[in-house]
Amino acid sequence: MLPSEFVVFDLETTGLNPQRNKIIEIGAVLMRRDDLSAGPAVTATTFQALVKITSKVPKSITSLTGITDTMLLADGVPLAEALAGFQAFIGDRRLVAYNAAFDLGFLNAALGAGVLRNSTSCALDMARRAFPGQKNYRLADLARSVDAGGSHRALADCHRAVIVYVSAAQQLKSHR
Repeated sequence: MLPSEFVVFDLETTGLNPQRNKIIEIGAVLMRRDDLSAGPAVTATTFQALVKITSKVPKSITSLTGITDTMLLADGVPLAEALAGFQAFIGDRRLVAYNAAFDLGFLNAALGAGVLRNSTSCALDMARRAFPGQKNYRLADLARSVDAGGSHRALADCHRAVIVYVSAAQQLKSHR
């Protein structure tokens, strides 16, 4: 059963290693179970923050996400400010991420291990259990039914992850 409220979140980073790479965007969507029938992308309250970094955004990351050094300089905030806003937004609600270990690794590296005490669910793990035998488990492929725009941007990926998480939860519940 889905929690009454949960937050789906996503990070965009400069690479894959939380010890060497940086968070450049945090996106989160607050979902209420009772609002899901009205459509998750329409009813959701969101949080988004671009994060200023002292290094350059790798060209491969700009190509993937569309996030540029210029964007971070113009609209980014310091990481501590982005994290404080994110923590205020999530409160003590359950967190959901697609490939949660990746995002939690970056959050724990940024906040310090043990600081984030929210319970978490991994939409990717749930999708693998709910929909075995898929050709692949890429978020965009599993969430084909939603055109959230901005591929590989945090908020767009959050909206896609909502679709996958809710669908997987419903599928798993129906097979009990």
